Amino acid sequence: MPDDSPLPPIWLLGSSGYSSELAAQVGMGFGFAHHFATHDAVDAMTNYRAHFKPSPWRQTPQAILAVAAVAAETDEEAEKLALSMDLNRLRRDRGQYLPLPSVEEALAYPYTDAERASIARNRSRFFVGSPATVMAKLQPLIAATEANELMIITAVYDHEARKKSYSLLADAFGLAKKAAA
Repeated sequence: MPDDSPLPPIWLLGSSGYSSELAAQVGMGFGFAHHFATHDAVDAMTNYRAHFKPSPWRQTPQAILAVAAVAAETDEEAEKLALSMDLNRLRRDRGQYLPLPSVEEALAYPYTDAERASIARNRSRFFVGSPATVMAKLQPLIAATEANELMIITAVYDHEARKKSYSLLADAFGLAKKAAA
């Protein structure tokens, strides 16, 4: 381990109120995993900021909000792409860590009523739609959490659709314009 190089900043990734408290107490950066958390993101990130104690790593709080989002040209197209994410989440909740299913596999899956209810609950943590729809749903959460950064995961089977989703979201946030400047 080199002793002449400073360590990178230490961050705590969490999905609970306890993780936000721990990051605040030791003065670390905090990343909140909204996409799989059952704890409220606003509560966790507000708590982190309110109880942050400066440390040798960081003098002020710095928070990342991690979300799952699927963007496409239309809401309907995004909803269809998100079906693979829905089935993947359902399987992971059961401890089945399989490759991402295709949309066709997700459409053919024989969902029970309980599984459909689970998917509906999980969907409340996902941001799916056209760029305008995703932004309209996402901006209030970003503002309420006072996130310094946003991390987006788009877990869909189709690689080109995943890249397109990231591109559409980058455009919606004005990142393409900033990179060109």
